[in-house]
Amino acid sequence: MTGYREMVAKELLEAWRTYRLIVLALLFLALGVTAPILTRLLPDIIRTFGGSQLFEVDIPTPGIADVIEQLLKNTVQFGALAAILLTMGSVATERERGTAAFVLAKPVTRSAFLWAKFVAIAVQFAIAVGLATAGAYLYTIVLFHRPSALGWIELGAIVWLSTMVYVSITFLGSTIAKSSLGAAGIGFLGLIVLSILSIVPNFSIWLPAGLLGVAQAAALHEDSPDLDPVLTISVSIGIIVIALGLAWLRFRRAEL
Repeated sequence: MTGYREMVAKELLEAWRTYRLIVLALLFLALGVTAPILTRLLPDIIRTFGGSQLFEVDIPTPGIADVIEQLLKNTVQFGALAAILLTMGSVATERERGTAAFVLAKPVTRSAFLWAKFVAIAVQFAIAVGLATAGAYLYTIVLFHRPSALGWIELGAIVWLSTMVYVSITFLGSTIAKSSLGAAGIGFLGLIVLSILSIVPNFSIWLPAGLLGVAQAAALHEDSPDLDPVLTISVSIGIIVIALGLAWLRFRRAEL
């Protein structure tokens, strides 16, 4: 793939200079840091603002499992939206402005152009999710106790995988649609369809929604008979591979 390395460096430099990478990283870091803080302070907040009736209610003491649950809710939900917003213009905007044709007129192949954009987005989310996980881990040590570092690394990897599912779907939309709004529509459609399918009993554990349970079990080093981590992770990887394959088939013959 001629020009691949140069294109990856260009995309990452552009993400840095336009502050996309910085904003994404800081937002994820904030989500990670606030998870253990809110979990630790939530009982006190409830007692303070919940009314006199709650003084007689026994509020359970939060623990590591509560921190992980809050962290996953924050990062996975926000990650899906961020994936769509960050990816929607990756190819569509370049084609709309005519810059794609200009870049490809140089010694850069279509495959290098396409995969460099996807890899650059994947790297940005890897940095952001890594910061969120590290921030949450450090504050969990301070406010609770030291959890398993390996388990939290696995949690971060699974959160990143969940985000990449929606990146790949939106990336496919960006190669199909003629505008970034159209690509965003395809991304949101994928999000809605997967969310609806995850409502079906005993079916959600196979879909990206099931990655939350897998990540929580990995972080806590727990085994659940209702989970099949290999199957759930394989399905998400399969969605990514299929979406990227369709994106490549569409882009290699697209008129620029």
